[in-house]
Amino acid sequence: MSFESIRILPTFESSDNAWLTWYNDVKNTLNRKQANRLFGMLWDNVNGYDSDANTNYLREEMEKHGVEIATNTLGDVSDWAIGVKDYFGGFFTAGKWIGFTLTGIVVVAVGGLLLQIAFKKDVRAEAVQIGTLIGTRGMSGIGK
Repeated sequence: MSFESIRILPTFESSDNAWLTWYNDVKNTLNRKQANRLFGMLWDNVNGYDSDANTNYLREEMEKHGVEIATNTLGDVSDWAIGVKDYFGGFFTAGKWIGFTLTGIVVVAVGGLLLQIAFKKDVRAEAVQIGTLIGTRGMSGIGK
């Protein structure tokens, strides 16, 4: 990288990717400590705190480089929600597959039961008797 690549400074309207690209160019041209200091000075100068570039992505990426970017309440809530989603994301993915597996087991079991009822007279008679007991709340089986 040369000094020419870092002369085009990001502005208030620049995207988070533009800020990251500029930061990486500065870091590659100078060093990390100087890049962090320049980023902080420029960020404060253009009021990046209130810009659209102040995203969770930019804050996380810059935190990896040792730059802490402040945010507003909405950004804090957004960061918290993303953290919760990441924390529980693996559980919900596993839960989804467990749910699919259990649903498959239930479908196969109910399908097997329905086939038994359809093709075996003794199973059908027993199912009708159980259904009658349930339908009459046990009253049809009292005299037997």
